[in-house]
Amino acid sequence: MPNNIAKVILLTCVSLLSCNFSKAQTPQKTVTSRPSDHLKLVVILSRHGVRSPTWTEDRLNAYSALPWPKWSVPPSYLTSRGFELMKQFGSYDRTSLAQAELLTTPGCEDASRTYLWADTDQRTLESGRALAEGLFPGCSLAIHSLAPAKNDSIFHPLASEKNSMRTGTQHIKSHAIARAEYSAQQNELIAEMQNLLWGCDPARACTPAHTPALSLLSGLTRGKEDRMGESQDSLALSSSFAEDLLLEYTDGMPLDQVGWGKVDEDQLRNFLSLHTANFARTHGTLKQAKAEASNLLFHITRTLQQGAEQHPVAGAVGPANSKLVMLVGHDTNIAGVAALLGLHWTLDGRVDDTPPGTELAFELWQDAHGTYFVRVTIAMQTLRQMREIQPLTPATPPAQEVLTLSGCDANRKVCEWKIFQKKINQVMDKKNLLPASVN
Repeated sequence: MPNNIAKVILLTCVSLLSCNFSKAQTPQKTVTSRPSDHLKLVVILSRHGVRSPTWTEDRLNAYSALPWPKWSVPPSYLTSRGFELMKQFGSYDRTSLAQAELLTTPGCEDASRTYLWADTDQRTLESGRALAEGLFPGCSLAIHSLAPAKNDSIFHPLASEKNSMRTGTQHIKSHAIARAEYSAQQNELIAEMQNLLWGCDPARACTPAHTPALSLLSGLTRGKEDRMGESQDSLALSSSFAEDLLLEYTDGMPLDQVGWGKVDEDQLRNFLSLHTANFARTHGTLKQAKAEASNLLFHITRTLQQGAEQHPVAGAVGPANSKLVMLVGHDTNIAGVAALLGLHWTLDGRVDDTPPGTELAFELWQDAHGTYFVRVTIAMQTLRQMREIQPLTPATPPAQEVLTLSGCDANRKVCEWKIFQKKINQVMDKKNLLPASVN
């Protein structure tokens, strides 16, 4: 194979890429990078790894006929399985970025040019440590964050004193996520979730247990942290329970404990569509995304600008000589940024899902003429990969996709840097920009 052709294939497939050599591949017409292109910086927005449910056992058990499984860690904490999965993802990132000639393969040399910023929760801090161990085993890579329990406006801008009253009050008055008519498929899945909670086979109705009926619950409350508002209707609750079933499955619980032995992987995929549907209405509208994600996207863009200009830029995350910057946050952060940019994906049989460990990456490239451009990718471990703790390698990569930015080069799926900046300025709400201490 000629060297230049090999390099095209390599650069197309290995920098948080979308090739899977474990299966026969359909030839791809899209070429996103060329032999003369050089990867200069990658900014990754990552969701934390597998955690325990955020609700207490008592609160969960109030909605079900049978008790939910017990967890070995407190509510919302990263589990040992979650740590291991994030460590594997970090190791895969190191390999793929080394193949793309951004990082070196062995040693600690690039640890000093890698910057990790994590939210202050236990699950995000521990996820950051796991990624660091995977990226640079045996090296000293600091995990940067604010002081414990202090709100980080990068991940939770609505919790700031400036924004909390304005956005919270406005949203309670709006109907953006008030209860709406659900699709026939959603109603069917909500009914299946109700049957599961009542101790029935999900596909069959049964005599109601002495637990709340999802169909009778409704309401909208002011949101907390990264949420404008929180719905308490049947879709929102079913979404939350679907996420808890996902956590049981991916944490490797025995199958007779996952959904009380009544939820297999296919049923779980169906239930997870309720989660993405709820996220679409709670984080997916442009109005919501402007309030929830403008500040985060601003800091990501400033970090890319700093990489292009190679000198400190106000609002950037990490030093100016960084090669890799990782922001370890939450699924709500990824959903908000994706909504602002109009990004969509289908991975592992699910649309726009953001399971634990999902990585939304912004790659800064430079061509032979010195022009910078941006490529956006998303990557996630499949349900099976997480459950079985399957190693991630170039031959068995996570599920990945190069995303399309409207108004940019649809064929190569890249955006020239000046066009990207213009697009960001158009979608961001400057009223929601906040200072951050991230260096």
